Amino acid sequence: MGDTWYTNLNVFLDENGEIAAPKGPARKLAEHITAIVAMATRPEIITSQEYQVRCRRRPGRKPCPGIIEADFDPEDYRIMWRCPVCDDCGYISNWQGSMWDLSEADVFH
Repeated sequence: MGDTWYTNLNVFLDENGEIAAPKGPARKLAEHITAIVAMATRPEIITSQEYQVRCRRRPGRKPCPGIIEADFDPEDYRIMWRCPVCDDCGYISNWQGSMWDLSEADVFH
């Protein structure tokens, strides 16, 4: 069974809107979350392997082979994501207007 992550993207960003953590686990987590934002806000690229986001969990110390799936919460437009293999999942808020927001539609802003 996976974890459920409730993530406010602003927590990971500095005053310039860039990832604040210079390196280490916090940086890797921020890169994972921002990759999900980019993938979710540009649905036509989800089928491209270049833009697929692999699951970051390591159940039994082995990398999960899952590819993250994402959609939007219809009530507040949070990004909802999950791994279909290990059930790791989460919500990302405050992604609108970030440099990883690749949406062109005003519906999300």
